[in-house]
Amino acid sequence: MDKLYTVKDVALMTGLTERTIRNYIKNGKLQGKKIGAQWRFTEDDIKKLFEDVTVTNNVTQNNHDRVFEFLKRDPKPNTGAVIINVPVAAENELEAKVQEVIELVNRSENIEFSFQYLREARIAQFILIGNVNTIHQFMEIRGLINEGE
Repeated sequence: MDKLYTVKDVALMTGLTERTIRNYIKNGKLQGKKIGAQWRFTEDDIKKLFEDVTVTNNVTQNNHDRVFEFLKRDPKPNTGAVIINVPVAAENELEAKVQEVIELVNRSENIEFSFQYLREARIAQFILIGNVNTIHQFMEIRGLINEGE
């Protein structure tokens, strides 16, 4: 059975707000299944969302804005930002990596996370802003980054 993602998960992945994700559902850009009162989405549903150029542009702009906002803030001790471009050999490998990062973010406090799959370049771009210890855990996720490269 495919992993099902929530509105919150999709918002975390894209860096967009839950309200924006709900608007995408309402206008048909994001398709999914309603289970009870909750929406659930497969990896394929999310991939289709990213096929819409306006969605991809919104995610890209939001990611840029997050990084610029971090740089404009008053510096706080033990905080940082990381942007990592991870090559994706096969798209089916991507789901497990994204799920592992989402679980880390859900267990952490004061962390901003977004993800974008740049299909043409076959690159998964991860952005994490917040506590440096959590960022360090992110960097150590097995299989996300190849050491020594």
